[in-house]
Amino acid sequence: MSSESFLPPPRPPPLLDEDQVLRLAQTGSLPLDLPSPLSSTVEKLLELDREFFALPTSSKEARYPAAEGTELGYYHVPDEKEYLTYRHLHSTLPAPALDSASSRFWSLAATFLHRVLGDLSAALNIPLSAWDPLLDGCLSMPASRNQTTPTLLRLFNYLPASGAAEKHTDTGLLTLCIGTAPGLEVWSPHSRTSPQEGDWVSLHPSSVILVGKTLQWLSAGRLRAGPHRVVASPEGRQSIVFALRPSLRRRYVNLAPFGEPMVVDLAGIWGQIRGSVFNVNAQRGIREGQKERMRDRGLLVDEERGERHGKGGEHDQGEDKENGGRGPGFG
Repeated sequence: MSSESFLPPPRPPPLLDEDQVLRLAQTGSLPLDLPSPLSSTVEKLLELDREFFALPTSSKEARYPAAEGTELGYYHVPDEKEYLTYRHLHSTLPAPALDSASSRFWSLAATFLHRVLGDLSAALNIPLSAWDPLLDGCLSMPASRNQTTPTLLRLFNYLPASGAAEKHTDTGLLTLCIGTAPGLEVWSPHSRTSPQEGDWVSLHPSSVILVGKTLQWLSAGRLRAGPHRVVASPEGRQSIVFALRPSLRRRYVNLAPFGEPMVVDLAGIWGQIRGSVFNVNAQRGIREGQKERMRDRGLLVDEERGERHGKGGEHDQGEDKENGGRGPGFG
């Protein structure tokens, strides 16, 4: 028997079946059950999460001071929600239990979403190695601030009856959302060719994977970013959100594995994508100011219709930012 008979498989066994891959590609969202190591870590993290948010606000702010706007530390949105954002470990050893559980969850969630990227890659004929430069430093929680990438973990506490988040699409590659109560809704288009026709669908109690705008762009629109929102729940809601975003440690990336024989400035692309959205988790006055500036520039996108709205309510189809702008859809 030749030594070639013992070569490892080119990629891990699939997590998703063909129907799940197609649904994720066409709608940008997929409910699914988590594997047992990840699900057990979720239970522990939610327990520690509840203990943290029960602390006085001054204690939460002192332990995790806000930085980089809303991108790091503890942040409070009056009458809506509070949340804690990790982009790196916040403390030196020995780490508090919450930090340790968050770090473990990060590693398991990142590995899980990496596997999902592998399944999508197989369907799109993209080599698994294509993700290596894009995930450099993203698959485990960085040890310090100078090692961070855009990838982040957020722990949310939505207030009863008023905690919500406006409709939006995420900016990164894939997002994993886990909630303790109803509230997360995804836009489910009736067809690929008519994405403006559809319904808002609650996916509770499932965990949900969402496609982000960067993955839509990399796939030339074959994967559609998933519009979603959070509606208020009478009892309030905790959620864990892990956003796997592109690493910027390698500024220039060759798109040949994605079917485009060209080198692009990934940091520049990421900046454009971030600049095309308002911060749905900022305080209301900040959000409204961002949206007004985007309307003035004709950049405010209707997440269901894929239309850009300008000053005075006019809109146009323009460049298809919601379909990636690089090619036809999947399937």
